[in-house]
Amino acid sequence: MPPVGVQADRQMDLLAAAVKTCATGRSAVKTRDFIRETELNRSDITLAARFLTDTGLLSSSPAGWTPTVSGARVGRSWSTDRETARTLFGEVWRGSWVYQLLIDSVPSTTALSAEDIAKAMRPYPTSRLSPWVHLVDWLELARYVVRDDDGSLRLSESAGGHTTTPPEQEPPPAAAKPGPPQSGLVLPVSMEQLAKLTPEDYGAVMRSLATIYDVLSRQRI
Repeated sequence: MPPVGVQADRQMDLLAAAVKTCATGRSAVKTRDFIRETELNRSDITLAARFLTDTGLLSSSPAGWTPTVSGARVGRSWSTDRETARTLFGEVWRGSWVYQLLIDSVPSTTALSAEDIAKAMRPYPTSRLSPWVHLVDWLELARYVVRDDDGSLRLSESAGGHTTTPPEQEPPPAAAKPGPPQSGLVLPVSMEQLAKLTPEDYGAVMRSLATIYDVLSRQRI
């Protein structure tokens, strides 16, 4: 999950920094490179890079982090044209677990608060809500949710939200195009399996993943 307290656009700066650094011929980016380019603190960088890896924008290795093919497309645009980058980001993230969980769990025609979306998406009711609330910031960045004038949120048309097309004229949904292969650390269980875990087992899975990332991050300093 993304770190709480750092806005999604600031975390996206990490992706742009990775693209910039690797464009110089470097094979991977280390934590100190991210600190120099973004001025974020080390703990936030570790958590944000973990999230970018989990969602297919960075790949992770003992040498550091490297943009994936999709991540490089988004990161290059982020430095020059953020609106274009948001469009590309929304396309790229359709292959991520975040998008699939969103469309599977959030009603498409209802006005909701960020807390409503977070509660619908979190895989287990006892898991902390705040990271999932922060994930809504990413959903807005990807244009999967839009904010109405009254501050309420709803799914955008690109995420299957309500449209003004009469029901009898609605076109059939287009088949999702498979995204490019993504590298990095992949969850060994599906979101459906996570939802069925007991609180104890869910916590054990999350702690195991955190341990793996902590070991890798110490080699990237």
